[in-house]
Amino acid sequence: MTALQLGGEECPLVTAWQSWVHLENLSAYHNVPFATKENGFAALDTELAFNGPVQVAHIEAMGEWARDGKFIYTGRRNEGGANFRGGDCALFTESSAGYAGVKKEAAFKFDIRPLPYWASVHGAPQNTIIGGASLWVMEGHDAAEYAGVAEFLNFLSTSDIQAAWHQNTGYLPITLSAYDQIKASGFYDENPGTDIAIIQMTSKAPTANSKGLRLGSFDQIRGIIDEELEAVWAGDKTTQAALDSAAERGNELLRRFEQANQ
Repeated sequence: MTALQLGGEECPLVTAWQSWVHLENLSAYHNVPFATKENGFAALDTELAFNGPVQVAHIEAMGEWARDGKFIYTGRRNEGGANFRGGDCALFTESSAGYAGVKKEAAFKFDIRPLPYWASVHGAPQNTIIGGASLWVMEGHDAAEYAGVAEFLNFLSTSDIQAAWHQNTGYLPITLSAYDQIKASGFYDENPGTDIAIIQMTSKAPTANSKGLRLGSFDQIRGIIDEELEAVWAGDKTTQAALDSAAERGNELLRRFEQANQ
């Protein structure tokens, strides 16, 4: 999502999760590959492709904004949220999960807007992709424990729980029935923009480029991306050189993952 407020002349734009927003979702939203083989879903021998023309043009623009003081880099995670919630920055690109913090802490009126996109890219906007933490059930336990786990997961999936979760955090509801319940309650009318993440994800059928990412060693790859983007923001590398380097270094990790999981 993009949140905005009036003011922020000394900090026009700040972002959270730079790889997630400005490469991963950028790629999906413009229907260009982040990696080959359907972003890793089709095969293990995938290669990173986020150093293509669309991504390079976007990061190059952000690099220029950084040099001009229009984009202020604050860190690899969601450190920029504090700058926006404190009223220092005008625009903030973040996961929809950032809504809870802004709603709780911001002492000003703010608006929520879709992520921006480059209209010059044919077919944009496509759809954004899901993120967030996951719950995993591991093997090795007895039947009674799994029955309890199933009951707990069923409870989490009920419309009332999903509605409360979505309305209080910004995370998306996981069922259509929960969404319908929230919509019928008038929540979206009373809180404009809180349905934007849902619309971004569901307004178009996903493509091979926009259905998500499945890449080995992805946390480490994100660390590489962060490092190379920081070199762009600092003016130490050109955008093409930085993204080429990130792709090359990341591909080395993908080949190790492929060999270990044949």
